Order: sequence, then C-alpha cells, then structure tokens
Amino acid sequence: MKFVSVVSLLILIVSSYSCTKEKKEMSSDEITQIGMSPCRSSAPFVKQLGFDPTRSDLSTSEPGMVGVVLVEHPRKAADSLSKRTYQDVSWTRNGWMGNTTVDIDGNIYTAPFPKGRETGTPLKEMDKVFKIDAETGVMEVLTKLSQPDSSAEVVPFAVLGLYFDCHGKKLYVSSIAESTKTKENGIIYVIDPSNGKVEDQLKGHDAGAVFVGGITGEKRLYFGGLRTSDIYSIQLTDDGKFEGEARSEGTLLHTGNSSSDRARNIRFDENGNLLVSASAFDFTLADATVKKETSYQFSYDKGKKKWTMVDGG
Repeated sequence: MKFVSVVSLLILIVSSYSCTKEKKEMSSDEITQIGMSPCRSSAPFVKQLGFDPTRSDLSTSEPGMVGVVLVEHPRKAADSLSKRTYQDVSWTRNGWMGNTTVDIDGNIYTAPFPKGRETGTPLKEMDKVFKIDAETGVMEVLTKLSQPDSSAEVVPFAVLGLYFDCHGKKLYVSSIAESTKTKENGIIYVIDPSNGKVEDQLKGHDAGAVFVGGITGEKRLYFGGLRTSDIYSIQLTDDGKFEGEARSEGTLLHTGNSSSDRARNIRFDENGNLLVSASAFDFTLADATVKKETSYQFSYDKGKKKWTMVDGG
C-alpha cells in the first residue's frame, strides 16, 4: 500500500510540473509583436493555377461575379486587359460572401454576406464559416454557428468580422445573426480552424470588425461596436480564450464626423498605431452596399495606459 501511495504521489508531482510548464507565460516581447509581425502565406493552389501570388488576391466584390474570386492584378494599373480571374465551382454555389481572412498555411476563411438589397442566401443558412483549402482550393463549410429565425425580426446579417490570430492559431468570428434592430444579441466566437469547434464565446456584443493585438502589453481582442461608435477590447488568455470583461478603448465620435460611423476594419500599423476604417451601419440591407469609408488612427500612451485618437479622418 505504501508503494502504491508513493507512486501516486510521484505521478501527481510530475503531472503538476507538466501543467506548470504548459502554462508558461508569454514574454513581453512576444506579446507586443502580436498583430504586427507578418505571418500569413499565399495558398499553394494560387501558384498551381498559374497565377502570380505577388499580384493575386481573393475578392468577394467583383462586379457580376457571385462568391469568391481569385484575381491576378495587372503589372501596370493602366493595363486592365491583362487582369485575370478564376473561380472554383465550390466558390459560387453558396451565394455572395463577405470578409475573408487567411491563416499561416494559406487557408482562407469567409462567410455569407448580402449584396445590395438581396441576401443571396436564406437567412437561416447565413450563420456559417467556410474554409477554402490552401492545397486543393475547394471551399467547404467549416462550422455552422446558429440557425436564425427569420420570423423573429432578426437583422438580415450573420457573420460580419473574421480574423485569424497567427500567435494563438485561433479564428475569431463576430456574428449578429440573432440580433434585432432593438436587441443586441451578437456573439464573438473563438474557433479552432482545424476542425471548426467553437472553443469560447463572448455574448451580448454586436461587432462589425475583430482583431487581435498585444502592443499594450496584454494580448487583447479589439472589436468595433455596431450599437455605438466605440472601439472595445477584451483580454485573451495564452490559448486565445476570453478573460475578464470587455471595455471601451475609445470612440470614433469627434466634432465634425458622423455619429453613425461604425468600425468595419481594425488593424495595427508597423508602429503599433490602431487603424480603423469605418462607415455608417443601421442594420438594414442598404448597409450591404459598398460605401465610402473614413479612416481613423489611435495612438497608445504607455504611461497613461490609454488609446487616444490622433487622426479622425
């Protein structure tokens, strides 16, 4: 019995030591580089198709083309006739798509999005994330998040923001599929891109853009609110899950600008400034049309631990 007890104790000690090693904290240098260091790759299938990866990208807004389109841009802007496009059949069968994000290996993620005054996809089928395989170029459903009830006065949108965090290798997705004009029921998901499993959720936030960065010394998810013009953030654990409560980092409102501006894209520049592209959003299909965006820039004051707008468009 004593032998068994000693063995059990040793196993417990080893297990505790292993867990401690696995929970090793990130270094400050590692944290501050999150969201700034280049990390994304071009999908191998792009080159296999004979397209130049340095001049090619994926578009979901090509005139007259539904779904995702691979576009090779001309070497010279004036040479528009040399522009080439390609679509795999799997890129067109699910209707119009919205934002895209790319991971370290070149896999592409996107989601249904209405165009103009039409959804193109039944509302109950919109709250999905699709993945285009980097090797084969085939697009398939990665995960289905919910099945909105169109009779419940929900808004005609689902997934709006997608962002792949290279540091934690997680996919962040914001959806407003269950929100109404008056009720904020949006959810931000943490998804394992390898299998589509939802690992965490932040409920009660309608967000139009999501981004992960660490310039403040903390790894945080930044997101643009759709009910106000505020930019919010919430701390992330080392494995990319939510920790604590979301807080406002600043607002796009200032003298002379529109109170209806909402963040549609959030990024860091090479100096760690927070760059925001914004446009009006009122939860109607009219918001699905391409609009002129206003650019904003925020700078972080390490002494005051505060973001301050330095350029309001």
